[in-house]
Amino acid sequence: MFLVFLKTLVAFVVFGLVYFIIETLLLKIEEEKEIHKEKKWKKIISLDGVFLVFEKDPKSAKARNIKIITAVSLIAIFFLWSSKILISLFIGIIGFFLPQFLANMRKERMAKMIDNQLADGLILIANSLKAGMSFPQTLDVMARQGTPPLSDEFIEVGRELKIGVSMDKALFNMVSRWPSITNLRIAVIAINIAQEVGGNLAETLSRLSDTMRKRKEIQGKIDALTTQGKLSGVVTALTPFALFAAISWMSPDLMAPMISEPLGNIMLIAIVFLILVGFLIIRKIVAIDI
Repeated sequence: MFLVFLKTLVAFVVFGLVYFIIETLLLKIEEEKEIHKEKKWKKIISLDGVFLVFEKDPKSAKARNIKIITAVSLIAIFFLWSSKILISLFIGIIGFFLPQFLANMRKERMAKMIDNQLADGLILIANSLKAGMSFPQTLDVMARQGTPPLSDEFIEVGRELKIGVSMDKALFNMVSRWPSITNLRIAVIAINIAQEVGGNLAETLSRLSDTMRKRKEIQGKIDALTTQGKLSGVVTALTPFALFAAISWMSPDLMAPMISEPLGNIMLIAIVFLILVGFLIIRKIVAIDI
């Protein structure tokens, strides 16, 4: 009895460790990318080129080819490993949408980083304006002294200004690249209004930065209150896999039909699909934004 309990406990621990290790690695990669600006290091830790294909035009021929190659590769690998055509096809369908999903997840992380850095960036611009610099000069200061990825966006704005794009157009192009960042849109609109009608732009940006900080504080409290719901979604999604692994380990004959029989394969596919749907619904419920 103790051995059965120990095996079950080990299965739960393994699945929990896998999840947290993956999450930690993703966060570590983003931190390293923020600290180290060298292009070579970025190429080592990321697939920026592949992700940029989906960010620029997810319906392009290149993006479609990446999806097809990923799907076919996963089908071939899982079929050679398991000889189960149904499971392999299901994995291939997941693989077809996987590059787009990873690109969206990366862009969401980048957007969150830009949003978190925006308040400090506006303060830097405001202080530069108070020091007597013109607004284009403050953008250059932000590009040189800011923190990626926000500084990278201002570098792109500077490039557009050098080739003759107007200030308004360059700033709204930055907004169009990150439509999910509401604070960035508000900041650009405030800057354009201040430049058109006049006024103390430095004071406007300082107040806007304070407002953003207060919103972040409220959002942090909401995230703390919804942490239990998010954790419940993770546990709910991982528990069936942990139980399947534990039962397969303790009594392989009991779970063998799920792997060897076509009906069992269909049931596994349906189970994974329903678990994914339930996980996404829970995430949607606890995702409260202000």
